[in-house]
Amino acid sequence: MANEGLIYFRDGELIVDTGSARVYRMNDELFLEIGDGHTLWALESELKDYTYQLRDLPKGDCLEIGLGLGVASRYLLSFPQVNHLTTVELNKDVIDAHAQIPEDTRKYPMDYDPTKHRILNADGLEYMYQTNKKYDFIFIDCYDRIDEETLPLIADIVAASARILKTGGEMVGWLDDHTPEVYALAFEQIFASV
Repeated sequence: MANEGLIYFRDGELIVDTGSARVYRMNDELFLEIGDGHTLWALESELKDYTYQLRDLPKGDCLEIGLGLGVASRYLLSFPQVNHLTTVELNKDVIDAHAQIPEDTRKYPMDYDPTKHRILNADGLEYMYQTNKKYDFIFIDCYDRIDEETLPLIADIVAASARILKTGGEMVGWLDDHTPEVYALAFEQIFASV
């Protein structure tokens, strides 16, 4: 069944509703919205973007800024070279929603091992400036779009990430394939400057 004409929050099944976060399932895919205006924040089909963008880079101790549905977290933890993942998420409702999603509704369970995953309710930028821990891999995915408003924040996060990245470590930021070319180029330049 095609998604054409369907709207996840109208035609989908509400799976989790906690505070400002709601998770819907439609056509065997989960959608996360945050806020009152039906703002789509994450969807399970983003896994294809993660597999392309993260390639085989995750290893050792990893840091993820932004939780969403936990799809990237589970993908990162599927790498045999990954020892541990710390995820920093600002929105407590998103963390609560993630914890309440039944395993059998997830499209990509990927043998999730919660003992290897630590989720912190904190501001990612503040965490990076306050921690003394160093990471082998950092994945940044805490913005819903890339444009003139979010690029300065992304630049700040990348600068803070560079401080806690181990020598030889890798850092990747999620790049939405719908980002206009001018912003995508600026985004890539920010990461190339590290």
